[in-house]
Amino acid sequence: MNYPLGVFQYYDKDTNTTHVQWSYVDDPNLTHFEVEIYDQNLRKWVKCDGRNGIIEKQPKIGSNY
Repeated sequence: MNYPLGVFQYYDKDTNTTHVQWSYVDDPNLTHFEVEIYDQNLRKWVKCDGRNGIIEKQPKIGSNY
């Protein structure tokens, strides 16, 4: 299983939007991520988009090294 190495989240009050980014060890078999958010009304974790919560893996652009 491939876990995030680091997660960064910030809230933009002007747009009422939360942004999330993460880093991970790349794996050629990794095709997507499933993101969940905590719903305080339901008191449980739910998929971020209300359906599958799938975020497609994006091609690597540049390097931080």
